[in-house]
Order: sequence, then C-alpha cells, then structure tokens
Amino acid sequence: MKRAIHGYVLLEALVALLIFSLGLLGMIGFQAASTRIVTDARFRTEAAILTDELLAKMAVDRRDLVLSNYPFNSDGSGASGATSKVWFDQRVVAGSKLPNAKARVAVSKGDAADTFIVTVVLQWDLPGATDATKSKVEHGVYETTTLLF
Repeated sequence: MKRAIHGYVLLEALVALLIFSLGLLGMIGFQAASTRIVTDARFRTEAAILTDELLAKMAVDRRDLVLSNYPFNSDGSGASGATSKVWFDQRVVAGSKLPNAKARVAVSKGDAADTFIVTVVLQWDLPGATDATKSKVEHGVYETTTLLF
C-alpha cells in the first residue's frame, strides 16, 4: 500500500518563510548600523569644521591675545577664554547639531618665538548610545593638535 505524504509542501513553505525572515532581519540590522555610522560621520565632520574655524581665528588673532583669550573648558574647570567661550556658545551649542557638546581648548607656548601648540577637543553624546538604565552614554570625540606660528 502506498501511503500519501501530507504537509510536505507546507513544511517547505514554512522553511522558506523562516529563511526569508532571517534575511530580512539581517538587512534591517545592516540598515541600522549604516545609519549609526552615517550619523557619527556627520557629527565628526561638523566637529572638524568647528575646530578648524576656531583655529583659523587663532591664526589671525594677535599673538599676545592667544594665551589669554583662547584656553577654555566648557565644564567650568580651568581657564575660560573669552573668545573660545563666544565660539562655544554661538557656534557649537547654538549653531551646531552636536548633542550635549563639550569643548576643551588648551594653548601652550611652542619652542620657537611666537609659536603656540593648540589642542582642541570636542565631545558629544552619540544618539541612542545609552543602555536601558541610561547610566552609560557613549561619546563621540574629535581632537586635533596644531602648531600655530
């Protein structure tokens, strides 16, 4: 006696649906990762442009004002240079899209006369980079060190 096999086509359809679903989940994961990478690149580009803007101001400013007007720390500790504070308030906080931005500008004299070593650090919170308890936040950081002469 020949016995008919029932449900074989249904089983094949369910396996195909499972494989398709796993592929779709993988594509969604890749899309989420690429969105995060693009957002991070946009923030880094914006931080680089803002930093270059401040360094250009320093390069054309009078040398005797560089040490007094530019050292700055946005968390309130250390120096609070007037020119860097205006740059931070108007360009970084009000004019950029960097979330919860912080800045640090350090200026020291170089080895040669009228040269300065400048370090600018911009830090921001990465969107969506917190755990469930909001206790851990990932930061994006852009840091550059330049010799002004």
